[in-house]
Amino acid sequence: MKSLTTPFLLLLPVVLSAQTPSLSDQLVADIADHKLDDFSHIEAAFILSGVASEDSLQVYMQWYRDLVERIKQFRFDPIDRMSSANKVFNYIRTTLYDDYQRDSTTLLDIVKDRRYNCVSSTLLYNMVCEDLGWTTQAFETPTHVYTLFTEFDQKVIVENTHSMGFNIMKNLDVYSHYLAQFYPQKQVYKIGLDRLYAHENSHGRTINNTELLGLLAYNQAYLAMKKGDYERAYEMVLVAQDFNRNSPSNVNFELHLYYKWGEERFAAGRFYDAFEVLADGAYRYPENKGLTKNARAAFLNALRKNWRHKDWEQSRKLLDEVTELHIMSSSGWKQVEAVLHNWRTYFQGLSNSVGLHQVASHLQAIKLLDR
Repeated sequence: MKSLTTPFLLLLPVVLSAQTPSLSDQLVADIADHKLDDFSHIEAAFILSGVASEDSLQVYMQWYRDLVERIKQFRFDPIDRMSSANKVFNYIRTTLYDDYQRDSTTLLDIVKDRRYNCVSSTLLYNMVCEDLGWTTQAFETPTHVYTLFTEFDQKVIVENTHSMGFNIMKNLDVYSHYLAQFYPQKQVYKIGLDRLYAHENSHGRTINNTELLGLLAYNQAYLAMKKGDYERAYEMVLVAQDFNRNSPSNVNFELHLYYKWGEERFAAGRFYDAFEVLADGAYRYPENKGLTKNARAAFLNALRKNWRHKDWEQSRKLLDEVTELHIMSSSGWKQVEAVLHNWRTYFQGLSNSVGLHQVASHLQAIKLLDR
């Protein structure tokens, strides 16, 4: 469920047009209902990777179509789908990839630089397999993601970042050593190398390919935050949430971002903007008392600032949002009432009956809420 605040639409480096919405804006509109209708998964993957123009998108889509057509020329056994999927896995790994790099999360990293991570490689493999007629899913864990085939004769797990990754359960000891590099050494000792895979999977969940695209958006947000660009990170998180509404592996990242971007706006005196971010976080994580407290502080500061600047319309919007959010305490509502009494005196001096009526309505609503 989306927050009370209005999401930003300027998401990626785009070529703006006065007539036609950018590709990123079109994608945001398409995924707003949490499903894709106008874009395919592979098109969405390229747009989330940073493809900004229609011409560029067609270039990369042709690269992808050529890849699928080459693979379709293989002599697959129509009965032994597992062997065929293994052949595709080996072909992609040996012809498209050179170096694993943790931050190489986009399809452009693969196409341009032959670099990959678990998200980009799982996305590409899943998309190709889907176009070959094999249903794919993914499994998201706190540190990783990989491919799942559940419609073969047996459940098959594909670790796309390892050369022995197809049906990785057959090489569990090798995989456990591989997983260990993603954990602090002390944690590996605490969990136990032989139990690392079980630990990883006990904290994960199966996701579909739309949700997998959300992990690409989350990774883009994470990279933006690493550069200190909290605004872009926040924008990408809002997009990621539309693709993947409940990503447990990104909870801590989201919380950190809500705090940091909210605090940065607050420190700059942008109290209304800070409230938007913190209210979003408090709505998404109502059990987090720190976000609730900070959202309340941003609201009260914004309300007072609006009074000083005599911005009643923004004050009304703030009051509507905070009323729906249910984060105010009795002492907080008393501070709100004091500001509203100032507005009442102000409107009385102007003989503004509309403003007086609106103030009276808010005061009555507070009385009902604060019982």
